[in-house]
Amino acid sequence: MEVKDLYLAGYFYASGLPYKGTRREGKTCWFNFDDWNRCQQLQQEYIAGIGTVNAKGYSDALRTLKGVIFDSD
Repeated sequence: MEVKDLYLAGYFYASGLPYKGTRREGKTCWFNFDDWNRCQQLQQEYIAGIGTVNAKGYSDALRTLKGVIFDSD
């Protein structure tokens, strides 16, 4: 599954989904994750505000993904 929302991507990453990399479309960065069904489930939890991940893990995931965005410019 591809997502462009950094915070949703961070949630996927912190949840342990296999990260496959990024794809750029102009200034838009798409984050790719394996396991489409699990992505759908996690996305629903995230949107509903009922998903839980380790706070430190989420912070680390965002830092890592931001690094991917800005280090490749």
